[in-house]
Amino acid sequence: MVVDASIAVQWFVPEPGSEAAASLLAGERPLAAPDIMPVEASNAWWKKVRRREMNREQLDEALLNLLSLDIRWASSTHLLRRAAGLSVELDHPVYDCLYLLLATEQRGELATADTRLRHAARRLDVDLWVAAGA
Repeated sequence: MVVDASIAVQWFVPEPGSEAAASLLAGERPLAAPDIMPVEASNAWWKKVRRREMNREQLDEALLNLLSLDIRWASSTHLLRRAAGLSVELDHPVYDCLYLLLATEQRGELATADTRLRHAARRLDVDLWVAAGA
């Protein structure tokens, strides 16, 4: 299961979809993500701090908790050249294409709460995770 930053953010900040996202942590399927995912998640949490939806301590705790999870971090540099090409082909951001390529490489599902990324995944026939009961 490849997880993106939108899912990681939901693991540590209550928002719509957080409960479903948390079920991925309770599951037995191995999790993987490009090594840029913690950077993206931290940036999203920083935005929440700026909007006063989180405080600095909560950001620190979320990041520590994320980094302590058993996630296989894939090298983004390994995927970057193909991701850049795919981004041009799809007219979609390179960082999202890293997730798409990793899911394709692993023949796994992609877990994301990002609507645009879900659309791009469908275009490539990447299997998408659907929360139980959804």
